[in-house]
Amino acid sequence: MAVIVGLVCTTTISRDLVHNRPRDVFVTATATINPAATTTAIADSDVWGLDQAGVDKTMDMIKATNVSAVRLMIPWAAVETTKGTLNWSSIDKTVNSAAARNIAVVGMVNATPRWAVVSGGQYLSSRPASTAAYADFVAKFVARYAGKIAAVEIWNEPNSVTFWTPTPDPAAYTELLKAAYPKVKAIDPSVVVISAGLGAIQSVGSLTINPVAYVTQMYAAGAKPYFDALSFHPYLYTLKFSGGVGKANSPLQQLMDVRKVMIANGDDNKKIWATEYGQPSSSGGEARENEYIADILLKWQELPYAGPMFIYTTRDRATGSVSSQSTFGIYRTDWTPKAAAQTVRAGASGTIAKSAEYQQFSTINDAALGTVLSPVYKTTDGKWAQVRTVSTVFQTGNGFVSSPNPVAAKAGSYLLSPTTQFTNGYQDFNKSTGLRVWYSEATGAHSAAGHTAKVWVPELGLATTDETGGPTGTYTSFEYGKITWNPLTGAKVIWADGHGPGTTPTSTTTTTTIPTTATTVPTTTPPVTTTPPVTTTAPTTTPKPAGNPIVAVLTLLSGLLGSLGGR
Repeated sequence: MAVIVGLVCTTTISRDLVHNRPRDVFVTATATINPAATTTAIADSDVWGLDQAGVDKTMDMIKATNVSAVRLMIPWAAVETTKGTLNWSSIDKTVNSAAARNIAVVGMVNATPRWAVVSGGQYLSSRPASTAAYADFVAKFVARYAGKIAAVEIWNEPNSVTFWTPTPDPAAYTELLKAAYPKVKAIDPSVVVISAGLGAIQSVGSLTINPVAYVTQMYAAGAKPYFDALSFHPYLYTLKFSGGVGKANSPLQQLMDVRKVMIANGDDNKKIWATEYGQPSSSGGEARENEYIADILLKWQELPYAGPMFIYTTRDRATGSVSSQSTFGIYRTDWTPKAAAQTVRAGASGTIAKSAEYQQFSTINDAALGTVLSPVYKTTDGKWAQVRTVSTVFQTGNGFVSSPNPVAAKAGSYLLSPTTQFTNGYQDFNKSTGLRVWYSEATGAHSAAGHTAKVWVPELGLATTDETGGPTGTYTSFEYGKITWNPLTGAKVIWADGHGPGTTPTSTTTTTTIPTTATTVPTTTPPVTTTPPVTTTAPTTTPKPAGNPIVAVLTLLSGLLGSLGGR
């Protein structure tokens, strides 16, 4: 969840949402930031409200942590309180202090002055009434601090009403990008223009828009030529970043889905920067804060499309507070380091080694599998896996096995490993009751338990529904029939008219193209786990009761259960 840091006025304003972390940064005549995922930096919005001594102390500690880039808040409302009158003193003290220590600056420009508020908007969070006025201010900022600014971030978390009023509006935000981008590039083409960091949130009415939908609408509004990198804030206090694969609305799953939107719009070459990420020590303690930061620093670098990671923030506002907003620092309020400070230092120094599992998966270069979407992660059955744009790759006891993504998603949201190759339109998965998934582009992905898989024959075609029913009986539809199951008689094949043993398919039969997926290492196919032995004939009627009354009752009961199961 994105952190909500109040924008408070002291005579103007105080702070905003920022959570980032940089790494390999080089400041020479022109400040630059290494765009690699291994770059670890700091995001600090609190430094804006400090006096010069406090700012300098903060920059000294950032430098001592071996960090060479910092994301700073540049509040428009504090500089241009009155239209046309600019007072840069509050920005001079932060930007110049960073530059004096050879720390490159990412300036996040936000906070609308009262005179620039749109009708229905609120002071600071309002959409600027004039995109040109905002763009002019950004241009003046870049020009004033030429050579000290490596990147400019256009606003902060506009997908939430907290930071964009009267209501989040991707098209209106895109107009801000369109206005600012050319003006920045006209002054200094080397400055990276980053779209606003989007919060990892869910859509709630007119209050918030999830980042996947927001980015989709940005592209629809024509945003593509007006940013150099996308930005995302993958906060979630209750789940490590690496644990998000297959979990709806987790930051990692949202990140992967945003990446797919970028690819669909031809923006494969642009990176996603994490201009904020942090974990408050008030939520689980300092050890947990360090674990979460260490996890994302390790796994973020496994994503080829990821840019710099900015950790929020330098120092606690109030160590020991129960407020999450007061305990994000990697240093305590008294400037003693938490465990996270050493972890950030390791990231900034480039000493966080690639994981052993990543090194194994990095040897798989089959283009047919697509490009990497996820870091390497653990499945629920303890196997390593990685989602790519076409298929998900699993490391099993028999080597690497791949599953088409619709199959992996159907089997268990990418979290269940296969026991066979995907071939002839189906694949089996590691589940105690057995699990088979059938798939083609025409039929979609559908699954059934082992008792159904046991009696299935290729002549039935692929599944067209999931197994449906309950303990008393189930059915699964296929292209040319169905399979029913109940606990008394087991599973049974029921053929569609014109299909089955001894019949000739009718002229209405269609052919399904069955996709195949390349796998790196072939595996053997273990038997599918099944339930009671079953018949694979093509009966269409229920036999009459035999002479024995007990047998008759059981047979009638069996027929009733079978009908409940969809026979």
